[in-house]
Amino acid sequence: MNDKTVLIKIDNLITECGYSYQDDSGINSGYNCNHLDQEEFETINNKKIGKCYSWSCPLAPQADLQDMKELDQDLYNEYKESADDQGSIDSDWVVLIKEPSNDCKRRD
Repeated sequence: MNDKTVLIKIDNLITECGYSYQDDSGINSGYNCNHLDQEEFETINNKKIGKCYSWSCPLAPQADLQDMKELDQDLYNEYKESADDQGSIDSDWVVLIKEPSNDCKRRD
């Protein structure tokens, strides 16, 4: 991983992400996403409303133990005991590469 790769909580990512938005639809407690590759969504009044989750973000994949070990040893130590037999963990942390790219521009 490069020095621009960071771990970030999904709650913090939504404040930085151009695809994240909130409305009064009541969908997913306001964690909405309009990225074209978001596969988690509900349709209301013929409008697709994407749901922002750490495990389904098309731009920042959910962090696993290896990511934590490489990027944040303290976080790794906190989560390593909760890993299942395959090393999977349940967390709200995602891996974000902080580089500008054309893919990060919002598409409305």
